[in-house]
Amino acid sequence: MSDLASTQLLQTSAAQLPVYTYFDPAVYAQEQALLFADAPLYYGHELMVPHAGDYHTLAWMAHGKMLKNVAGQVKLLSNVCRHRQALIYQGRGQAEHIVCNLHGWTYDAAGQLLGAPLFNDTPCLKLKQTELTRWHGLLFDARRDIAADLAKLGVAQHLNFDGYAFHSTHLTEYAFNWKTFIEVYSEDYHVDPFHPGLGNFVDCSDLRWEWGAHYHVQTVGVKNQLARAGSKTYDQWHAAVRHCYSDRQPPFGAIWLTYYPNIMLEWYPHVLVVSVVIPQGPEQCTVTTEFYYPEEIIWFEPEFIAAEQAAYFETAKEDDEICYRMHQGRRTLWLNQQNEVGPYQSPTEEGMQHFHTFYRRQMGKALSG
Repeated sequence: MSDLASTQLLQTSAAQLPVYTYFDPAVYAQEQALLFADAPLYYGHELMVPHAGDYHTLAWMAHGKMLKNVAGQVKLLSNVCRHRQALIYQGRGQAEHIVCNLHGWTYDAAGQLLGAPLFNDTPCLKLKQTELTRWHGLLFDARRDIAADLAKLGVAQHLNFDGYAFHSTHLTEYAFNWKTFIEVYSEDYHVDPFHPGLGNFVDCSDLRWEWGAHYHVQTVGVKNQLARAGSKTYDQWHAAVRHCYSDRQPPFGAIWLTYYPNIMLEWYPHVLVVSVVIPQGPEQCTVTTEFYYPEEIIWFEPEFIAAEQAAYFETAKEDDEICYRMHQGRRTLWLNQQNEVGPYQSPTEEGMQHFHTFYRRQMGKALSG
């Protein structure tokens, strides 16, 4: 290899993160202070509580908070009773008032305490509320200007929830660093060799990138007009898509948005998916995955949903293997006090490079390499 080629590889590898950043508790603590203190915090979508009185408790927060539709406006309330700190609800439901059935404490729809049995005077207490900001119905903590971050997003018209309904949320626990999940999500280099199903659904040779200071987007085409499925599971998904499109081709195979540092929004034919990877420690994370479909599909086409989710989780299981193998290799290096980085493949790994550059910019001098 020439000196020039060696220099180019070093330059393209420079943004990659040192191995210690995936394992060092001190780095994890710095991430919480420098990366997540001002990060967008996503809670859910307004479609989770579409009708007045609906509530939806957040499993990823151990049900400690709930989305509540109050006269058509969605609020985020504490789900912990102010009397003896018991959880009030768990799951989804509908109620005009919020009632903790342990002692009968009753709150109005907005969380103000209305009555406390056997108390001469009702204590002046209310359930704590978190201020929210909205983008396309997605609900975030109000500390960040989400609309400003995503103002120039070119694919926003396709990430539109109009006519959609919430279907389900899935939680998955992982024993690897949260950044590993984002890295695998942010590159297409592995799709053809490692995903026989997905690799014959989307066409990564038809790849377009979109860049923003706080995000990147991958848009990939449809592979060979869905002529050949790469697995039995994807064969059912191909058939469901062809049926819905009356054998016309969807405009895209997929759109994958990563909103830094840890939020992902995916478009597939008649499917929107929102995922968040939540750090739980240097080698632990939780991933929440929400599925949204057009209302008529939820009401009348359960076979479409079954085919789509089977395909989605087939690919997710393959991605899990990639994440664990990367984690295991890096952990071996970490335990032996070694570090290695490799070059980025262009264009398929440019999203990973963009994420690494963002991470380094936010962490600043906290990184030693």
